[in-house]
Amino acid sequence: MKKKIVAIVLASMLAVSATACGGSEESSGGNDTTQVSDNSNDSEASEESEQVTEQEPEQEDSGEVQEENGMRKDPVYTNKELGISGETGTFKYSIDAIQVSKLTATTDEAAQLLGIEKDKEIALVVVDVSAENTSDDTAYFYLGQATLTSNTKEQVDPDMLLSDYIDGEYIGNVIHNGSMMYLLQNSSADDITSISLHIDAPTDSDFNTIGDEVSIDIPVE
Repeated sequence: MKKKIVAIVLASMLAVSATACGGSEESSGGNDTTQVSDNSNDSEASEESEQVTEQEPEQEDSGEVQEENGMRKDPVYTNKELGISGETGTFKYSIDAIQVSKLTATTDEAAQLLGIEKDKEIALVVVDVSAENTSDDTAYFYLGQATLTSNTKEQVDPDMLLSDYIDGEYIGNVIHNGSMMYLLQNSSADDITSISLHIDAPTDSDFNTIGDEVSIDIPVE
C-alpha cells in the first residue's frame, strides 16, 4: 500500500512537467499585485505590476530543477503547443505537449520503485495526448500504449506505474486523454533531438482493423 502511495506522489510530481512549465497563467501573481496597487501610488504600482507580470512566465519557462519525493527532475525541453494531430479509421488524435527532462532517483525507495539505479541520471519524456472516436459505434484505439523510439536508439513503452490510464475502449463518440511517461535508461536528455510514437491500428468491436497503424514523429528542438 505504501509503495502505491509513493507511486501516486511521484507520478503527480512528474505529470506536472508538461502541463505546468512555461504556462501563462498568472492568477496568483496578478492578485498579489492588485492588492499592492490599492496601497500605493497608482502609476508606480502599475509599473510594478507590469514588471512582475513579465517576470513570472520567464521563471516558469526556465525549467527549474525540482527535487522532492526521492526524485530530482531537471527539464531541458518543453513544448506545450505541439499542435500535432491526425486521423486513422474513426479516430482523431492529437499530441498536445511534450517535456524532456533529466531524471535521477535520489533514494533507494524511489530507485526500486522505478526500476532504475540510484543516483544515475536518465531521460524522462512526458507526452500529453488525446483521442476521439468520431463514430457512435464502439471501437478500440490504444493510444495510451504507444511505443516510443528515439534518435538515441532506444525503444520503450510508457511506464504504467507513472502514466495516466488512457482507456483503449471507446463506447461511441467519446474522448480519452492523459499523460504518458517514458523512462529512457540509456539516454541523456541532452542528446534527445527527436522521438517517434508508434500506435497499433484501431479496431471495431469485432476486432477488425478499421484504420492504419500510426507513427508520429516529434522534434525536440
